[in-house]
Amino acid sequence: MNLKGLQYYNELFICAYCAYCVNNQASCPTYHSTLHEIVTGRGKLITARNLSQGLIDSEEGLDALRDGLFLCTFCGACQENCIVDIPLTKVYSELKTLVQDRLPKYTIRVFENLNKEHNIYGLDQEDRDIWSYDIEELYDEWVNLHHETGFFLGCVYSYSGRAGRGPTAVLKLAKMANEKISIFSPSEYCCGNPYLLGGQKEKAKEFAEHNISEIQRLGIKDLIISCAGCYRVFTEEYPQLTGKDLPFNVISHMKYMKDLIKAKKINLSNDSPFKVTYKDPCELGRHSGVYDVARELLLSLPGIENRELINNRDKALCCGSGGLIKVNHPEVANDIANRLITQIVEQEVDICVNACPSCLLNIDENIKMQGLEIKTIDIAELVLDRTNNT
Repeated sequence: MNLKGLQYYNELFICAYCAYCVNNQASCPTYHSTLHEIVTGRGKLITARNLSQGLIDSEEGLDALRDGLFLCTFCGACQENCIVDIPLTKVYSELKTLVQDRLPKYTIRVFENLNKEHNIYGLDQEDRDIWSYDIEELYDEWVNLHHETGFFLGCVYSYSGRAGRGPTAVLKLAKMANEKISIFSPSEYCCGNPYLLGGQKEKAKEFAEHNISEIQRLGIKDLIISCAGCYRVFTEEYPQLTGKDLPFNVISHMKYMKDLIKAKKINLSNDSPFKVTYKDPCELGRHSGVYDVARELLLSLPGIENRELINNRDKALCCGSGGLIKVNHPEVANDIANRLITQIVEQEVDICVNACPSCLLNIDENIKMQGLEIKTIDIAELVLDRTNNT
């Protein structure tokens, strides 16, 4: 099978087969759950290498490669541990283009939803503002207006219900600070991350161009993003997809809130004690290098003690919900989450604080399945709680 046209073809032959992407606690989360070699970094690269050299049957080899690629959470732990510095996540994205005729059925369903309604759930585009039911007047005040600061919600925050409390908290804080934010939920498309995770770069580019156009239409100069996946796609992928720098700045909702506190625009008066732990999202942390702002924000909140997980920052454990694995292999996603929850329980905290809606929902689901008392909330909810204006 001729793979020499791949941009990362040479990287297939760099893998030293050393097992650093496998054999430590902060390595491949799926391997620790399945013990299948094909899901590891070296497993996927060796399979592709063997396909290129005709050493394995192409049909069986492509099926195996497909299984390995779509059992991957795209957490980046393998890349973090790779001793020969292979850009593994970029390699995986390219290898997925080889298996487009044999995609998992639930990945196909996500693509159908995106093609039809521009969101991962296939729900009506006109319902994209359902998250704002608790702040209807504020939403109506800011929707589709021209302000220099804008807010991109993304699919999970917009439609999932529970996760919507995060962006709601951000807007309540902005109102307290006499800030104005342009919301364009009705015209948002998915950021395109599922297309990228599924190997369809051209469709992702189409969505990128739409979103950039809408942001420019409203004259937005600073774009707040709460979702870790959306943040990565906007900052890392959009410039590559479009071949241009973004015509606006992208900031995490944590930086936005930290800046409000630093400028003394909101009053933090609630100092009731809480022990919390912050879970570094993979796409915000390992992929995008955003670590410090969460800790600085937590440090500024009265009454809050942040207890670091044993594995944190670039060694953080994956929650199990990334890479489309939650839709294709929910049982594996849940098992990965439970490994993380073991560390959360060890810290004896009241709250697990998140900056990613997918992390929040998968951790929360599995904490409840275990009958644990730990709460899971978006970090914006915690900031709002400290104002006594929840």
